[in-house]
Amino acid sequence: MLASLTAGGWTFMLLSIGAVVALTVWCYRRILGKPNEPELPGGLGP
Repeated sequence: MLASLTAGGWTFMLLSIGAVVALTVWCYRRILGKPNEPELPGGLGP
């Protein structure tokens, strides 16, 4: 038997997929973006 989604089902599915894609993009940008150098206390850096 072939079942179809209701409007609420489509809305929930699209919001869920959008949230996963947004989180993935945010993580990739955070990891692959500009590197953050750790802040060292005075006298311990180069």
